Amino acid sequence: MNRRTILGLVCLVAVSIGAPRSVHAADPPLIRFGHGFAAEEQAWLMAARPDLAPGQGTKYRLKLVSFQGNPERFQAYLANELDGGTAPGLAVIFARAQGLDIKITAGICLEADGKDWFTTAYMVRDDAPVKSVKDLKGGTAGVLGFKTATDLWVRAALLNAGLTPDRDVKVVPIAFPAMGAAVRSDKVSLGTFVEPFYSAEVAKGGLRTLFTAVKAVGYDHELLDVWFGEKFLTAQPDAVRAFLADYVAVTRYYLANTAEAKRDLHKAGFVRTPLEIYLKNADWKRDPMGRVDVASLRKLAVFMHDKLGWLEKPVNVDEMVDLGYLPR
Repeated sequence: MNRRTILGLVCLVAVSIGAPRSVHAADPPLIRFGHGFAAEEQAWLMAARPDLAPGQGTKYRLKLVSFQGNPERFQAYLANELDGGTAPGLAVIFARAQGLDIKITAGICLEADGKDWFTTAYMVRDDAPVKSVKDLKGGTAGVLGFKTATDLWVRAALLNAGLTPDRDVKVVPIAFPAMGAAVRSDKVSLGTFVEPFYSAEVAKGGLRTLFTAVKAVGYDHELLDVWFGEKFLTAQPDAVRAFLADYVAVTRYYLANTAEAKRDLHKAGFVRTPLEIYLKNADWKRDPMGRVDVASLRKLAVFMHDKLGWLEKPVNVDEMVDLGYLPR
C-alpha cells in the first residue's frame, strides 16, 4: 500500500467519523422570549423547572429575557433581539395597529370575576373620603403606564361614573412596587394593584378596594398572552409547537400543584414577595389548555377605538390570534 493510498484512507475515515458528529452538534432552534414580572407563572416555571418541559434542549432552546414594560419588549423585538414573549392582549392590539408582525398564540391568564379568581384591584386609603368612583373627581390615579391595560381599566371606570379622564381625574404612571407607598403618602388618590403586590399591601392594612378591572369594563377578559413574531412562526413552526406543548403541560402542572410550583418560583427568584404571603395569594384564572378568549379581545379593541380614541382605525382581532400551534 503506497503513501497516497494510506493518506486517502485516513481522509475517508476522518470524514466518516466527523460527519455524524456535525449532524449531532446542530443545536435545536433558540427561542428568545421576553417576559415581565407579574402573573406569568407558567412561563417562569418553564425556566425554573425545565424538567417539566421535555422539549427544552431537544426540540428548542429557551432564553428568558426580563423587561419592566411592554414598550421595551416590543422595541427589543423590532431590534431582532426577541422571537416572542408575553404581553397583555391590549398591548398586542396596539402593536398590531402600529404594524408589528406578531400574533397571539396562547393565553396566560384572564381578569375574571368570582371568589376563586384574583382580578386587578384599584385601592384607596381606608381613611380616604372616596366612597365611590365619582368621589375621585379632583384626585389622581396611579397606573403602570399610559395606554396600558391598567390605564384602560381606570378610564373605563371613570367614564362609567360620568367623569372625564385627565380633566376630572389626573392619571399618572407609577411602577407596581411603588404603588402602595404612593397611595399611603397621598401622592395618588387611587392605585393599581396586581399580585403579588396586592397581597403584600393587604397584609400591611390601611387600604381598601374601590373597584376591580372586571367591574371597570363589565366582563371577564384576557389579561396576558403569549405572542410570537410571524417570521419566527413561519421559519420555526415545529419549535413553536414544541414550546407550546410544554407550556400547556407546565400550565396544567401549575394548576394541579400550585403550592409546590410557587415554592419553586420563589426559590428561583422570580417572585420577591415573602413566600408565606405568595403562597396565600389568590390567583388569576388560567385556562389549562392555554386557550384565548378572543371575543373579549374584540370587545377591548372596539372600546379602545370607539370610546378612548387610542386606535386610528379598527384592528382585526381575529387576524392577530393564531391558536393553531397549541396542542390539540
